[in-house]
Amino acid sequence: MHKTGLSTIGGLVAAIAAIVSTPVAAQQKPPIKIGLITPMTGPLGSYGKIQDIVVKLAVDDINAKGGVNGSLIQLDVGDSQTDPGQAVLLFRRYIGEGYFGAIGPMTGTQWETVSPLANQLNMPSVSINAIKPGITKRPWTIRLMPPDDTLIPEGFKAFLKAYPNVKKVVITADVREASSKAAAEDLAKVAAENGIQVLETVEFSSKSTDLSAAAIQIKSKNPDAILAAAFPAQGMLLAKEFNTQGIDVPVFSTALLWSGPFINMVGDLGKNWHVIGFSTNAEGDPGRTNDALYQSIVKRVFAKADNTIGVPPNLANWSVGYDAILLYADIMKHAGIDGTTDPKKAREMIKDAFMKLKNFDGVYKYAIRDTGDGYIPANILKADVEKKVWIFLPSTN
Repeated sequence: MHKTGLSTIGGLVAAIAAIVSTPVAAQQKPPIKIGLITPMTGPLGSYGKIQDIVVKLAVDDINAKGGVNGSLIQLDVGDSQTDPGQAVLLFRRYIGEGYFGAIGPMTGTQWETVSPLANQLNMPSVSINAIKPGITKRPWTIRLMPPDDTLIPEGFKAFLKAYPNVKKVVITADVREASSKAAAEDLAKVAAENGIQVLETVEFSSKSTDLSAAAIQIKSKNPDAILAAAFPAQGMLLAKEFNTQGIDVPVFSTALLWSGPFINMVGDLGKNWHVIGFSTNAEGDPGRTNDALYQSIVKRVFAKADNTIGVPPNLANWSVGYDAILLYADIMKHAGIDGTTDPKKAREMIKDAFMKLKNFDGVYKYAIRDTGDGYIPANILKADVEKKVWIFLPSTN
């Protein structure tokens, strides 16, 4: 089921049916246009591709029942190439072409650019990936993905529960990159709050292709664990260098790593890696509102996926994207919005609903904070390198 501060809708069938009209009516009205901004090429291309699949599944599910108030949802996907400038161009295009709202862009650096712009130009947008705290700007944007100010404290406590002998750590991050720098600061803070000694913060460059110097420096400190704020490409480089240097301690990574294809790409080198997450491919994970819906998403992603997003694909946190479409559809259904609604009027009504939103039940159960950021209790996933999937640690499930 899914639930907002405006409504409660029970059951998988009812959840989809309640936000739709008849297929015949939908064919008689113009579509509702929503834009997805995500990297389909470049270093995060595989992540954008799995996001594209999951978001389109939500659109398909709603449209299969007739759409929203007689209008089908038309999703257009723009390739941000993980470039803030390109994300801005796409966002402006969606505004100019009469889109009712946007989803994305993916990273904190891009969201930090688009969220203020959305407020300047009066265009709703929902973030489903960015994790840097303090960059969601109300009233025109909200973020379903929880930021690091809740993810890191809760995820780290789960990590320490699984590894109680960790007493001293090294933090490694690109402190010149905004999201990574903010995460490193949060890691230092949460370590101190839990009585963990930070031996050193070892810096690296996100543009570097050789992180051997960072690994050597980390090894020299002999930590009990490593706390990493790294994007997937740098995470893979670090995993390789840790193996080369014989570093065999648990690695706690922030959600900058995201989850998804990292475990497929890094292979056996990821055996010590952990990442903050909400769910795995398995049934009955904690924190989900609708397990039947989630399992249907997993099954269909498996059917649509190819080797560019990992074999097997790892769903983990990706259903936040599915929920963004459900949220838009629910808001528009209750506001009486359809494809004939003037885009400016539709955007105003969506913005007003954003401001009233207190909770939302989709695949995950969200509380919406005063900052406009969603909250989902964080947990810790471990890489199962043999099966190439993320799993919950037994002590944290």
